[in-house]
Amino acid sequence: MTRRLQPVRGCLLDIEGVLVRNKSYEPVPGAVEWVAERTRGGMPVCLVSNNTTDAPGDLVERLNAAGFSFSEDQLVGALDLGRKYLLERGLKKICWLGNPGLAPYWERAGFTLSGSGDCQAVVLGVNPELTVDDLDRALPAVLDRGVDLVCLHRNLFYLDQEDRRRLGPGCWSAALAALGGAGRVVTVGKPDPRIYREALKRIGVAAEDALFISDDPVADLVTAGRLGMQTVFVLSGKHGDHEVLGRMDQDDWPHVICASLVDVTLVQEDAS
Repeated sequence: MTRRLQPVRGCLLDIEGVLVRNKSYEPVPGAVEWVAERTRGGMPVCLVSNNTTDAPGDLVERLNAAGFSFSEDQLVGALDLGRKYLLERGLKKICWLGNPGLAPYWERAGFTLSGSGDCQAVVLGVNPELTVDDLDRALPAVLDRGVDLVCLHRNLFYLDQEDRRRLGPGCWSAALAALGGAGRVVTVGKPDPRIYREALKRIGVAAEDALFISDDPVADLVTAGRLGMQTVFVLSGKHGDHEVLGRMDQDDWPHVICASLVDVTLVQEDAS
C-alpha cells in the first residue's frame, strides 16, 4: 500500500534491506528508480549504514554496480566513524574482531592490528567467522587492562548473501561487556545518535525536516524518531511483517510501514 508522509527536505536511507535485499547486493525491485527520482527532484539523500564488511569506497562501488549512482560523500558509515573515534583518542593499536578482509583498511589508516589482548582498544564489527577463541584472545585486554570496547554497531543479527540470519556484533559486545572489566563501552553506529547527527549535517537538514527509512525499527528507527525525524519501516529486509513492533514501546513505533521503498511517497518541502 502506498502511504503519504508530511513534506520533508531530506532523506536518510539504510542500505541493506532497503536499497538491496541483503549482502548479495541485489537491488530491491524499484529501489534504483526511486532513488534516481529523488535525485532528479533535488532532494538531498544520505546513506546511513552500519556496514562493517566493506570499506566505504568499496561499498559505494558495490551499490553503483547494482545500478545506483552514489558518491562516497553521500555515505555516513559506522566503519568510518569508528576510525575517526579511535584516531581522535590516539587508540591506534587495536584488537580487530571484525571482517579480516578489512585489515588493509585499518593499516592504511595508520592502525596496528593485534591478535591478542596487547592493544589499546577492542573493536567489534561483523565477522561471520568469529570464534570463541577470537573472543578469548581479547579477554586480557578487557579483564586485566580495562581497555575501551568499541562496537561499531549493536545490530544483533543481519542477513548474509544467502539470506540467512547471522549473529551481529551486538551479541559479541554484550558478551564482552558483561565481564565488567572493560573501560568505556562505546557504540559509534546506529542506534547511537552520533551517526544520525553526522548524516543530518552532511545533507544540511534539521531532524524535524528529515525522513529516515530502514528495515530495522529497533536498531535504526527508534533513535531517528526520538531525534524528531519521520520514520518509515520497510518489510523488504530483516522483517517480513510487523510482528517485531509488538516487542517495542508503542511510543517508538515508526510513523509508516511499507512493503518496500517503492511504496514510500514523498513530498518535498520548499526550502525557501
